[in-house]
Amino acid sequence: MSDTHCVRQCFSQPGENHGHPGSISRVVMGPDAHRDDRPAALNTERLIIHTNEYDVGGISGDGHAHSDQEQAFYILSGDMEVTVGEETYQLGPGDSVLLPRGVFHKHRNSGDKPLEFLFISVKL
Repeated sequence: MSDTHCVRQCFSQPGENHGHPGSISRVVMGPDAHRDDRPAALNTERLIIHTNEYDVGGISGDGHAHSDQEQAFYILSGDMEVTVGEETYQLGPGDSVLLPRGVFHKHRNSGDKPLEFLFISVKL
């Protein structure tokens, strides 16, 4: 069976550090995602999907905004505190949050166990 349109075992793909202390990210789909260090990743036109794991205390840093992307997080396990603009939310498994284009955001593992979530984004 071909995996032309499928990435299997996404959380087992090679880990990357995207500058967020205490975290591992894995780009499984995205523009130019398929390369030698990510042979199972799929290239897309605009859609980006990462798996993310944050250790207890893991953070995204001081926060930022993206002028060219809409983003969303979908929590698989653990607890996340996320600030979007002036609002702060506590999220758990099954929760999702939208990070609009151009709006400041930051997040962290606010729980006492590892946090796993999907990062979903569209480049505009």
